[in-house]
Amino acid sequence: MRTRSWLLASLTAQIALVPAWTQAREGAPASPNGGRPEIHNVEEMRKVGGYSASGARAYADMAAEAGGPLWPVTLYYRCQAVRERRPLKAPAPRPIEVFDKVYSIGTAENNIWAIDTKDGIILLDALTTEADARDVIVANMKALGLDPKRIRIILITHNHLDHFGGASYLKALSGARIGMSREDWEGDPKWGKLPVKSGNDFFLTDGQQIGLGERTLTVLMTPGHTPGTVSLLFPVTDKGVPHMASLFGGQGSPRDLASLLEFRRSLNHFADYTDLMQADVVLSNHTVGDDGLTRVTALANRKAGDPNPYVVDREGVVRYDAEWRMCLSADIDEAVSRAAPGALLPTLQSAKP
Repeated sequence: MRTRSWLLASLTAQIALVPAWTQAREGAPASPNGGRPEIHNVEEMRKVGGYSASGARAYADMAAEAGGPLWPVTLYYRCQAVRERRPLKAPAPRPIEVFDKVYSIGTAENNIWAIDTKDGIILLDALTTEADARDVIVANMKALGLDPKRIRIILITHNHLDHFGGASYLKALSGARIGMSREDWEGDPKWGKLPVKSGNDFFLTDGQQIGLGERTLTVLMTPGHTPGTVSLLFPVTDKGVPHMASLFGGQGSPRDLASLLEFRRSLNHFADYTDLMQADVVLSNHTVGDDGLTRVTALANRKAGDPNPYVVDREGVVRYDAEWRMCLSADIDEAVSRAAPGALLPTLQSAKP
């Protein structure tokens, strides 16, 4: 069994491929993660977390203990009483094959994943506009030798414009079917106009299996970021070695208590499946969610015998989940502490089980 010391040594070796990694701690513009700040430990969390409630501080400490050494970018992004959003300073990453026939083809902010099969390509999300779809997704696919007209399925993780905006163009180009949850497809996207659902499009549901060629993806309903956010698990191989990838579909935490509680329940639901399916890979639809900019840079510099920087082993997935759950719990405790004791019980009692 691989130990934590092995995992940390492995990740250290991967990041050593990227000399600017340590600069990211101060948010240096030259760092491969685009100058994103990081939290690495409890001491740093207490300096920048900003939580005032004692319970919230305890949760935030546990988040730092669980994930700080492995997930410092996501820890800073998720675990602050008052969110600080700094503009990203990174250029778009180069399109690259991350796993065998699984490709990263997105922007500096948004990961877009193309999964090639013998019967066509599955695309995960579609960026913001037709221009994005044409100039980023299609251009990156062609750069990798992938034919965008072979896209057969487009899975939309949630109804925010930066995830669905290019879907109509890509569908017109390829004839692909679009899959999205009913809750988000029939809901209010707030920005942009959702694709019109046609006869061959379909709703995504909890536990659904999406198959194409030799690939099968498991869909999970994980509301909280939006009412119909979906997450995915699917097997991948790295130079023929099997792994299980996990992708949680909504990154940013909501601010209202009901959605925070729902988000935490969704994360528990997702963790059930990452445990049962023994996920050892974390992917994201935003580069802040899997430190994708740093990992793509490390992957581009990977030498024979080096580990794949996206393979974080079971411990990496467990710590990722624990960090996130503790950050959500810190936000919940902070919100409740500002109200009279028991005043927010109706929020919990009226929530779905």
